[in-house]
This record gives sequence, structure tokens and C-alpha cells, in this order.
Amino acid sequence: MHNAASPGPQPARTDRPSEAALRVLRVLAARADAVTSAELTAELGGHPNTVRPHLDRLVAEGFVDPVTRPAAGRGRPARAYQATVAGRQVASQEVSTLAGTALLGAVTDELRRAAQPPIAARRLGSSWGRRLGAGTSAPSVLGALAGQGFTPEEQPDGIHLLTCPMLAEARDAPEVVCSLHQGMLDALSDVPLRLVPFAGPGYCLVSPAEVRGASAG
Repeated sequence: MHNAASPGPQPARTDRPSEAALRVLRVLAARADAVTSAELTAELGGHPNTVRPHLDRLVAEGFVDPVTRPAAGRGRPARAYQATVAGRQVASQEVSTLAGTALLGAVTDELRRAAQPPIAARRLGSSWGRRLGAGTSAPSVLGALAGQGFTPEEQPDGIHLLTCPMLAEARDAPEVVCSLHQGMLDALSDVPLRLVPFAGPGYCLVSPAEVRGASAG
């Protein structure tokens, strides 16, 4: 199991709640503060008895944490809910990406057999990033990273990637997987970005770079 105090992100979750529960989770993931079931019901519509079973399941599956709000006056403390890192990842990740996790693992195996694995991986990552940015309205870097399962979070030192859809492969072959992800960043951003793998407790770091390096590993 991942230790939150160890360097690097959490593994991305590949399971997914029901569509009804996912609607509840997306509301929670979009909020910075914890939300009560009454507030959720007001936003989603319907009856509180419909929302509560979804909340219970999301808590049991690790997508949501219950939080106790301080009591207002002499009233009882209110029970509220907030999305966990895993919940935020699943709420924003594209379904197609969840289905492609095993394929990315197979791609890693093939890249390791290349004559120069980091260079081949970065080249493939650039193609990945160009495809993500294709279309009439290219996604932002944060939006693209969220859609691919990285759970990006803006911090003063850059973007923290809280989850990784290829964490097992990245720990086994960082020179390949991290170069793949660096190539994706190369293609996604007009500003040079540098990926720092396993930069701190619970995250990898994406920070501005003066010069693009030859390898991300």
C-alpha cells in the first residue's frame, strides 16, 4: 500500500463508482470545502434519502471522507463530506484512460526493449501530448493531466501530481515512464515544463524549466 509520507504520488484508481454516485462525487470534487448531504441534495435535486446511499458507498470505497463541521451555537455538529485524492482523480479522469491502463503497461514493456529507451519514450510521449491537444479547443495542461489520471494540484512550487496511472511501471522503470510523461508535457505546454519524479511526499512535481532537458528520468 502506498505510504503518503513516501516520495511520489498515489497509484491511480482504475475502479469507478456508478454513474449516479459519480454525479455526487463530481460535485464534491469541485468544492474546496466539505459539503453536507442537504447541500448536495439542494444542488443535485431529488430527495436526501437518494443521496445518502451514494455517499455511504463512496465513503466505503475510499472516494469520499466524512468530516464533522463545528457546531453552530448549541446545535449538533454537522456531518459533511469531501472528496479524497482518489475521488478527485476518478471524478475528473476520462473513461477511455481507465480502459487504457493495461495498454500503457504493455507500451512500457516494448519501450524498454528499444535501443535508447528514454529517447524513444519521450518521442512517444510527445505524440501522446499532441493527440491530447488536438481539436478546436485544446485542453489546458491541468485539464489534460486530470483527464489522464494524474490529479494535478497547483502549488507555489509548480503543479503537484497526486496520482499516477502508471505508478507501478514508473517505480520499476522511471527512465522510461517518466520520459514518456515528460514528452507529453513537452507537447501540451507552450512554456517549457520539467517533470521531477517522486519529488516529495505524495507527489511528483511539474515546474517551469529554462531549458528542456534531454531526459525526464
